[in-house]
Amino acid sequence: MSTKSDKDTLIEMGFPPDKVARAFQATKGAGLQPAMDWILSHPGDLDEPAGGQSLGGQPSGEASGSEATASSSGNRDPNLDGEIQDGEQTAQSLICNDCQKMFRDGAAAERHASRSGHVNFSESTTPIKPLTEEEKVAKREELKRILAEKKESRLLQEKEEEKLREKKEKEEERLAKAKIKAQIEADKKERAKKREAAKQAALEEQQKETAASSVAPKEYTETRLQIRQPSGAPITHTFQATDTLEVVYEFVGQKVPGSFKLMTTFPRKILDGAERSKTLKELSLVPSAVLVVST
Repeated sequence: MSTKSDKDTLIEMGFPPDKVARAFQATKGAGLQPAMDWILSHPGDLDEPAGGQSLGGQPSGEASGSEATASSSGNRDPNLDGEIQDGEQTAQSLICNDCQKMFRDGAAAERHASRSGHVNFSESTTPIKPLTEEEKVAKREELKRILAEKKESRLLQEKEEEKLREKKEKEEERLAKAKIKAQIEADKKERAKKREAAKQAALEEQQKETAASSVAPKEYTETRLQIRQPSGAPITHTFQATDTLEVVYEFVGQKVPGSFKLMTTFPRKILDGAERSKTLKELSLVPSAVLVVST
């Protein structure tokens, strides 16, 4: 967007800088359009020289009080009438020999030189005439065009700023969503890691239990039998695991008179007959067991 001020715009349109300054002062800085309207509505002030009368002062070209008195009295001084001899013409303006633009004073020419880089100026006896009605219309049309361009430029700038703002907001939203997604993925990985660790721990525990259960049972070479009699204290004795049941019968027969049978307590089962030739290990009476004497 252009950074050119409203004053610069009017000066570039050809209005004298001093006049532009007075216009903005008179309109209290109301803007470009009011300032130009004031300039066009004060055509007589356009001919005021730089540093001339302020607003409300005596317009340029009107006779002062002393001049009017001298005129009415008939004692006219040719100098007061502004009469000059041929060849005594003085500069009424400055002209840029590079672009042929005319300027009211040296200050305006200097501003033009600083903006354009033009350095070739000369004095001119051509007065800067007030704008004609056609020129005023043209200036107003030019101002309308400038104002429209400024408005369009401002709207384009606002649209561009809106696009940049929306782009920034979308980028911030995208980054926020990406951050949330990354956090969700990190949480998923952490939960999966914990599940895998728990699964691995359970597997190791199972393997330990399997290994423990697969250990070969201890081989017992002896068994301790408690033999309960129909009366009296139980008989406790240690036998070899390879002893047959017959050996137990012979041992008990030394303690119990008469005939008898041996049986297990639970489940109750009489151990006799062919079982007498089996070892205590084969009868699962190792490493200890309780037998009952039945008479």
